[in-house]
Amino acid sequence: MLTPIIPRGASVTPLESKLARLDTADPPDDWYRRARRVLRGGDGGEHGLLLYKLARRFAERGGPLVALDVGTARGFSAMSIARAIMDAGVEGRVHTIDVIGQDEPRDWHVAKQPDDELEGAPPMSRSDIWKRWFAEESAAVSPIAGRSLEALEAWPHGAIALAFLDGSHQYADVKGELTLLDSLMSDQSAVVMDDYHLGVAATRVRSRAVNVAAHRIGRTLGRASRAARNIAPRLGDDNEFVLVKQRYAGIKRAVSEFLEEREGRWSLEIVTMPSRGQYQGDDYALAVLTRTAR
Repeated sequence: MLTPIIPRGASVTPLESKLARLDTADPPDDWYRRARRVLRGGDGGEHGLLLYKLARRFAERGGPLVALDVGTARGFSAMSIARAIMDAGVEGRVHTIDVIGQDEPRDWHVAKQPDDELEGAPPMSRSDIWKRWFAEESAAVSPIAGRSLEALEAWPHGAIALAFLDGSHQYADVKGELTLLDSLMSDQSAVVMDDYHLGVAATRVRSRAVNVAAHRIGRTLGRASRAARNIAPRLGDDNEFVLVKQRYAGIKRAVSEFLEEREGRWSLEIVTMPSRGQYQGDDYALAVLTRTAR
């Protein structure tokens, strides 16, 4: 039987429940529909609701608000946060980092569904998209071209209240981002991470000899095969061997190590997201890390 793997001490909340608990206004319906259509091609975008409401709550405590977005793409997440700052009527700025330059024309697939305005549009730069559809919100967004670790190592923009990480999904990059953010975040701040897949336990074995052998074999296969990297063998309590199947295992490992190294200073809430088929999977979730103490 396949069972979800939930980290010790973490809470699990469905997205609808999390949104209801955040006692702030929702984004304007017409704006949210346009953002999903233009910046996501009409696909998904539920995480934008969470980012908007979190940013709105932080903004309503009083500005100026400093936010971070890693992995700009077309800018959906950055614009969701910027719109919340604008609607709250406070000062604030979203610093968004991506290796793709602001003025590079790209085929962003801005329309995955038929649309008279977008259908057949030529490759556009992110800058062009923002000027055409989100000029007001983009006034509060500062693009940073480059890699996140380099930008965070020389961060000059003040304490960060809200960060959204959706850039590299590799363990070393995610762990580095979290480590740097630990000293850059303000009190009562939050880090939201996309593509945090819970994973499922495919099998459990309690033989220590089998555990050790399987663990070594799994580690070797994981290094040698990209497909095997979605299978994460680990030793659990009472020498129990757990074979975990999950996407982006590096994100989960980075979060777990970060929390262990800073025991008691951050809490983890896993926000489960609506399933969108094979691309995201049934175990797709966001990880919300909240600073509890320094």
